[in-house]
Amino acid sequence: MNNRREGKTNGYRKRSLRFILLGLVTAILLFMGGYFLLNQDQNKQEVIEHILNDQFSAADAELIRLLESSENATIIGGSELVAFQEETELENYFEQKYRSYFTEDMYEKYITTYFFTYRVPAYYSDIQLKVDDISFKKSNDSDNLYHFTVYVSYGDKQKAEVTGRARVNDNNKISYFNILQDNDLSKAISGFNR
Repeated sequence: MNNRREGKTNGYRKRSLRFILLGLVTAILLFMGGYFLLNQDQNKQEVIEHILNDQFSAADAELIRLLESSENATIIGGSELVAFQEETELENYFEQKYRSYFTEDMYEKYITTYFFTYRVPAYYSDIQLKVDDISFKKSNDSDNLYHFTVYVSYGDKQKAEVTGRARVNDNNKISYFNILQDNDLSKAISGFNR
C-alpha cells in the first residue's frame, strides 16, 4: 500500500513538473516573441527618426556645394528652366544618403517632394534648424504606420511642432511618408513670414 501511495505521489510530481516546465517554456516563448516584436517596432521607428533628424537639421556643406555646382544642372531653353541631370555627383549624394531608407517609389517622392522643403531654404535664410524631440504613435488601424510629431527649434528661439505619418515595410524601408502639418515652419524659414 505504501508503494502504491509513493507511485501516485511520484506520478503527481512528474505531471506537476511537466506543467511547470511547459508553463516556463511558454512564458519564455511569449517573452521572446514580445521582445522580437518590440525590437522590430523600435527598428522601424529608428529608420523614420533618422530621416526626420536629417530633414530638420542644417544642410551640410557638401550638399550646398553640389546644389550650387553647374555640373549638376542643365539649363533648358536659355535660362527659363533648370533641370537636374542624372548620374551627377548630386544624384550620387542622394543615392548614398537616402536610397537605403526608402522603397524605390518613395525614394523618388521624398527627394522631389520633401527633401528641399526645410534644409535648403533654412540654409539660404541663415536659419539653424534643430530637432528637440520626436515622438511616435503606432496606428491601430494599419500595419507599420506610425504617426510622428517632431519638435523643431529654429531661428531666434522659435519652435514648431511638425506632424506626419510614415509607413515602414518589413525590410525596414519607408514606403509612405507624409508631413501633415508644420505650423508654418516652411513659410518661416523661406522668408514668407518676414
